[in-house]
Amino acid sequence: MAAHHTGSRRRALGAALPAATLAAALVVGTTGCGAIGEALGTSVDRYSAACAVVVDGSGSGDPAPEGFDAEVKLHTTLPDFLADLECGTLAFAPITSASQFSSCQAEEVELDPEGDPTLDREEVRAAQRAVAEGVATELLDCARTTQPGSDVLGALNRVSGSAPGDGEAFHILVVSDFIQSDVGSGLDEQDLTTPESRAAVIDGLAEQGRLPRLADAVVYPAGYGMRFSRQPADYADFDAFWTELLEGRADADVDDTYRR
Repeated sequence: MAAHHTGSRRRALGAALPAATLAAALVVGTTGCGAIGEALGTSVDRYSAACAVVVDGSGSGDPAPEGFDAEVKLHTTLPDFLADLECGTLAFAPITSASQFSSCQAEEVELDPEGDPTLDREEVRAAQRAVAEGVATELLDCARTTQPGSDVLGALNRVSGSAPGDGEAFHILVVSDFIQSDVGSGLDEQDLTTPESRAAVIDGLAEQGRLPRLADAVVYPAGYGMRFSRQPADYADFDAFWTELLEGRADADVDDTYRR
């Protein structure tokens, strides 16, 4: 499982960079790097954005045409997301039948680690982004085989715990079609046809403590509503529900850059 394979991440990074370069790139202490930087008159402008990725292990993420193909969507969006946002760290969360309590987990990956300022930073960053993509793939595999389901809200609640907490932006890529279908709150069973009925559903979720706290977060959906390509008449209500929940109640911003 992705949760506990820190060794596999190290091996993956070791394969991406030669051993000697890797050792220099990932210097843990600050003294040596500072001395090198001072001696050479150089400094490293490191990326610092806090980012996260949420991966959907439900059946709707199966390969096309049955599903929206979560694995392909992950591989086609995550690299651009990490590079575009200049992410410095990446946290992870799975979507399962009970996402907050899923045993699938992964440790945060540092994407622009401290290192020798004479190294090619883009090489180091590219290597770390490849590591992060591998971790996300392992987490998706775990979510698909361990209590698969579609508790999107639980995953958003879980990943919100990785927010910086200092008012800085938190960028969350959510690779999911956003079909909330866990027991008790399946969207298919709810009346989402009017503002009043949608508000009632969201009020019920709030009373259960299920609304994520996403102030200062920007949510980037990838795969959002793709099942409605076969049910276009229902898309408007679905979209209105999530817009009201994410932007109106959870205080998030939503960015459609990676919705494709």
